[in-house]
Amino acid sequence: MPYPAIENTSARLKGWGKTVFFLNLIAALALLVAQTSSSISPEKYWPAEFMANSYPAVFLLNVVFLLYWGLRRHRFFFLSAAIILIGYDKCIRLYRPAIAKFDVTPPKNAFKMMSFNVRLFDLYNWSGNEKNRKSIMDFLQHEHPDILCFQEYFHCDEGAFRNNEEVSSLLSLPYRSIKYGLTTRKINHWGIATFSRYPIVDEGTLFFEEGKSNFCLWSDIVKGNDTIRVYNVHLQSNHFKEKDYQFMEHADSLMSDEELVNTKNVLRRIRKAVRLRAKQANELRADMEACPYPVIVCGDFNDTPFSYFYQTIRGDLKDAFLEKGEGFGYTYFSLPVKFRIDYILHSDHLQTYSFHTKEVKLSDHYPITAWMSLQQED
Repeated sequence: MPYPAIENTSARLKGWGKTVFFLNLIAALALLVAQTSSSISPEKYWPAEFMANSYPAVFLLNVVFLLYWGLRRHRFFFLSAAIILIGYDKCIRLYRPAIAKFDVTPPKNAFKMMSFNVRLFDLYNWSGNEKNRKSIMDFLQHEHPDILCFQEYFHCDEGAFRNNEEVSSLLSLPYRSIKYGLTTRKINHWGIATFSRYPIVDEGTLFFEEGKSNFCLWSDIVKGNDTIRVYNVHLQSNHFKEKDYQFMEHADSLMSDEELVNTKNVLRRIRKAVRLRAKQANELRADMEACPYPVIVCGDFNDTPFSYFYQTIRGDLKDAFLEKGEGFGYTYFSLPVKFRIDYILHSDHLQTYSFHTKEVKLSDHYPITAWMSLQQED
């Protein structure tokens, strides 16, 4: 049976068809706004961050319209199709099909990179499991990375949380670069840490402030005859409190005056955080552009691949997940909706052979790993 001819005039749209087209037009415009909002700095207009991160929802909505018009063989099919194609670079950040994944056996000179927001090694027993810190150490020992970057790192000079020595010893990572943003009682330290099997010859920090836990630690690591600069990043957190999380989990059923106040509190925290993240992303991008070495940028960006921060930091770098990852790549799972907010990005000088999100619930983030090597070494 031949297919019906494609309708080529809107005159044949009546009633429901006109309503669908109008809704489709709104959805297409919303998708276009979402695709372009990641170019707007939240320092100038902070709501742009919401519009940019609405991309997955409005993308899926446009797919529904795409299917609707496609089944009707109507030319309005091309409305959403064109907008989706315009933002193709955003589309491929959303999901990487398993059929496209193929790991390549890394060469002998490759190294294993890991980034893990370890949530202070469960210092405050959020997991309710007193053996969780040991489970983290066992997991790290099993993974045996060559370069390991921690965010929300904690070390105590006394007692059970002497993590500096234990990580180096268990994983045979003799070189380390650690910076503490906060120290209490002279023995308890909070910060960021990078451990390495290869010599660290220089180090420094970006947007570092005493008493703050969100900053960037960079380390120049010598691998063979080459030097790689590893940026270990923890961009500004939203600093939601427990009541904020509870409110967001149940917001669909609450609209009292108290919840309106909670909404304002959440928005106030987000506004402050995104403006700070924008400044941090810009500073990091400037430092990378001045760096004479190939770079790896990894860590917790506290935002999605559709955000201004991701786009600014990534620039012309490669995303190891997009190179060799699979699925949605979610790394943060403590909210009702999961997000990919942890990344391993790298210069063209490096090649990714495999990428994995390790779905172990030892923190509120999943650790991520990638096998990599310098191209000129191959």
